[in-house]
Amino acid sequence: MKIRSLFYLFVIGSLFSSCNKYSKTESGLRYKFLKRSEKKVLPAIGEYMQCYYSITNSEDSVIYSIFGQTPDRILLVAPTHKGGDIMEALSIMSEGDSAQFLIKADSFYLKTRMEAELPTYVKAGTDLKFIIKMDRKLTKYQVDSLVNVEKLRRWSEEIENIKNYIKKTGLVMSMDSVSGLRVQFHKTMPDTAVKVSDGRVVQFHFIGKLMDGTEFYNTYTMGKPQTVRVSKEQFQPIGMYEMLIKMRQGEKATFILPYDLAYGSKGVEGMIPPFSTLIYEINILKVE
Repeated sequence: MKIRSLFYLFVIGSLFSSCNKYSKTESGLRYKFLKRSEKKVLPAIGEYMQCYYSITNSEDSVIYSIFGQTPDRILLVAPTHKGGDIMEALSIMSEGDSAQFLIKADSFYLKTRMEAELPTYVKAGTDLKFIIKMDRKLTKYQVDSLVNVEKLRRWSEEIENIKNYIKKTGLVMSMDSVSGLRVQFHKTMPDTAVKVSDGRVVQFHFIGKLMDGTEFYNTYTMGKPQTVRVSKEQFQPIGMYEMLIKMRQGEKATFILPYDLAYGSKGVEGMIPPFSTLIYEINILKVE
């Protein structure tokens, strides 16, 4: 009985181990197909791939996922480097395939995305796990048509959500008819107060929140106000510029920032979901 039990454990362990093994491409990309479709035609560079995906760090924390949301449409280009690249991963998937990939975090953020440093929630030298479900290939015309339809739907939904938020919070807001930016001033200053404008250095406190009240940035709790030189080209999100130039030294206001003035369809990994409408409470301390 003991011998038989040990044998069964060995078989089960071997099966589990084989299921978790990754294959490698010639360049070193590690992959494992979870589902293979009957379609065997691989995409070509220049085609758009509509897909769902998630990214998990080395501690098994999901740092980004669009499963259950609008799929991403990615233009397939040549890999940026050898040894594991997201473009190479997409290039070996057919419509209907699902697969798992291991890609070095350093190469993904520093080489593919050309970022200056790794995010704080990703450790240097570790792997990122990508789970990708390939939906279908699209032409540029199909992508543009889908994007336009979705924009109209999202704009309608966002307007309704903003109306509900204003009613719930009791805010009394005016709207910029061009940008869609909404504002309520809690403290105003006379026209003689220094106005925020291009080139000026501004010191201010602010709280950034999602519409459900979740704070993603708070200079008060951080114990230090933000100090920036006002420049439209350098602000992220661009809506920060639009908010600041409406204010004067000493003023306080609450803004509702539409997602296209915020972080758009991408959001910020681990912090702001895609297509998020943002709430900013801003207090201008000094304008130089």
